[in-house]
Amino acid sequence: MANARFGTLDGDYAVQSMKKELTMFAIMIVLAIITAILNPIFLSADNLRNTLRHISMISLFALGEAVLIISGGIDLSIGSVICLAAVLTSYLSMVAGFSITTAVLCAIAAALLIGVFHGFVSAGLGVQPFVVTLGSMLLLRGVAEVVTGGADIGFQGRFEGFRFLGEGSGLGLPMPFWFALVGIGVTAFLMHRTIFGRYCYAIGSNAEAARLSGVPVRNVRVVAFIICAFLSGVAGILYVAYLPSATPSLGIAYELHAVAAAVLGGCSLHGGRGSVFGVLIGAAIMQITFNAVNLVGQSLWQNVVAGGVILAAVILDRVFEKK
Repeated sequence: MANARFGTLDGDYAVQSMKKELTMFAIMIVLAIITAILNPIFLSADNLRNTLRHISMISLFALGEAVLIISGGIDLSIGSVICLAAVLTSYLSMVAGFSITTAVLCAIAAALLIGVFHGFVSAGLGVQPFVVTLGSMLLLRGVAEVVTGGADIGFQGRFEGFRFLGEGSGLGLPMPFWFALVGIGVTAFLMHRTIFGRYCYAIGSNAEAARLSGVPVRNVRVVAFIICAFLSGVAGILYVAYLPSATPSLGIAYELHAVAAAVLGGCSLHGGRGSVFGVLIGAAIMQITFNAVNLVGQSLWQNVVAGGVILAAVILDRVFEKK
């Protein structure tokens, strides 16, 4: 067994995984070139900066989904967690009179509690993650709609410092990029260099064998759910800082984008496989695809393209598994 990006992989798989990542990277480059040919605006500074901003935010919650998928789980409530974090930040600061700092901390705390709940019900009670998070997806979206009354809650020009986190730039790069960079670094460290990462890989490969080997399967899965919910909450806060308003429709289908980005990047839906670099490539492919559809004036096709990308990701994952 040899060390790899996420936990421990055998040498043959590591080579195959790298080949898949390089293939996806080549596809990303070709897609960007075709988009630039179809519409040169793609290469404009403003568009590239905005594309990087969205890739960074997708990367955050896609990394959380990847950690969970690798440990043998899945979270279908990511979009709703993003929405609820955004709504809480806006509601508490604009309606309830909390300071923006307190509102942000409350939103993060809510995301963490959601992760603890998912982990307890799934890992502790043995309920399938798909079922648990599907229920939360509907419940949390409903809570967001009740809190907002179905209307947007904007900052009305207030909290300029907070809005800078989503709208502003640092060293010429969008601020969400720096948040994503920290998230990437911490996630890579956890999954490369700690026993937690090795446990995630072991559980995703064979949970029963891992349990018999002394791995605390339940605890690891709870932590994986918490990481996923936390990164989704951070993404929700960055989205509301960027927009800058909270709407109950924010984050719809983002969980599917996260799954697609993770699978495109090399994560196996069967668990136990994946890489940070691959997830970033997958997130970039998703956002460049959306950007391309809009730039060629076919925005109505966005859902068609997104669905096609997700199907392609699943098929590629299956083909790769057979090989």
